[in-house]
Amino acid sequence: MNGNEIIRAMTGAFYLLMGDERARGCFDLTPAGAMRSFTGLLLSLPVLFFSSTAAWRLAMGNENFPVEIPFGPFITAEMLGTIVYWAAFLFAMSRISRALGLSGAYLPYLVTFNWGMLFTNLVFALPLVPFSLGLYGEGPALFFMLPALVVLFLYHWRIARDVLGAEQGRAIAIVLFAALLSFSIDQIFGFLLIPAGGMAG
Repeated sequence: MNGNEIIRAMTGAFYLLMGDERARGCFDLTPAGAMRSFTGLLLSLPVLFFSSTAAWRLAMGNENFPVEIPFGPFITAEMLGTIVYWAAFLFAMSRISRALGLSGAYLPYLVTFNWGMLFTNLVFALPLVPFSLGLYGEGPALFFMLPALVVLFLYHWRIARDVLGAEQGRAIAIVLFAALLSFSIDQIFGFLLIPAGGMAG
């Protein structure tokens, strides 16, 4: 693993998002490349820590927020929830791809999903950087996070449609399943770890 492979993977993720055919040449789709793609998850964890910290500050800075959430349990719930979601989703998709007759495309899907974890986490972190530097307040930070949410859904749709090869309706169903699974796991860890209960994510 080297910096060039990471840069190529991020470039490929951007091309995938744009529907650009050049994405195909940016990922190593060999079994060895698939193993290295798990680096995407590891590298996304520090980015997630930053974003979660900024999100906690956003919530605590809002006078209308109903409860006070302890920082430590909140961050722990976010980090553990992400790891469990990642493992559960890939396990589920291995079964789903087989059921859809698309198991041959699962390896490329796994690679683009793993690197996509880093790509989408970076996109989410970008609008929080100026907020963390005090360049703007909670309102603009929340506003600029909305396009990042669109990027997340679009990227999931792209890899389901263009990489896995799922039909349009099934690709949308996979995106909705990913969102529901992520939300459910966040809620579970929120209830287990945060005294306020179910406030994570």
